[in-house]
Amino acid sequence: MATFYEILKQSREAQGLTVEQISSRTKISKEIITAIESGDLKILPKTYMRLFLKAYSQELNLDPEAILKNFEESLGEPVETPAVPDNNIKPSLPISQKPEKPEKPIIGKKQNRNFSTVIIVFVILVFVILVFLIAVLRQVLMDEKKTSSNTALPKITPTDTTQTIPPSPDLEVAVPKSELNLTITTKDSCWVRIVIDNRTTFEATLPPLYKKEMIAKEQFDMQIGRPASINLVLNGKDLGPVGIPGIPTRLIITKDGIIKRQSF
Repeated sequence: MATFYEILKQSREAQGLTVEQISSRTKISKEIITAIESGDLKILPKTYMRLFLKAYSQELNLDPEAILKNFEESLGEPVETPAVPDNNIKPSLPISQKPEKPEKPIIGKKQNRNFSTVIIVFVILVFVILVFLIAVLRQVLMDEKKTSSNTALPKITPTDTTQTIPPSPDLEVAVPKSELNLTITTKDSCWVRIVIDNRTTFEATLPPLYKKEMIAKEQFDMQIGRPASINLVLNGKDLGPVGIPGIPTRLIITKDGIIKRQSF
């Protein structure tokens, strides 16, 4: 009989899905999916592993209960089955006499254990939802703050367009003759917003394997939604890791490279 991780891997491959696609749909990291498909049962606690297995099997249209039962059997834990009463055995006690009470504590223990499991799963789900809501609220507040501080900038839809705002004659300043050439290459889809020399704004969701070159006189002010999905080269020099994976990042880039890095 095939193990749960063999069933998951074979089903994913039969549907023509990659580990990256499953990770994008279920929000489970590629490392954990790879560990699950290789049968590494010690990468996560049992409670988290059950949650990931349920989400993974549902994404592949498999029966989550069957997968979880296979998982329990792989751990070597016995699967509880209800006892079948024997109707041929007659009670030795009179009908008026009450049955003995040893079985009630056993049933109560099983119910308490099931109730504790439900409480633990509920607490984990509430924690995950709270973390997600806090991150979304934080991002919304930061976007509102940036919008209010840049009221002079026109609103630009996230498409591959560039709009230049002409400088005021009273605010014109001399710019250096040397130029900054920034090459942007994406590994996966990524949202970016770039303000060039505090005058030109570029905002878009870039597709995977996308390459774009931009030129500035003084600096680039970049906001990046997924830092791990983008690579930056300034005047032919690779700027290295952009930020922490999964955390939106703001960069200030001048001729000296990245002079300011801020994670949201």
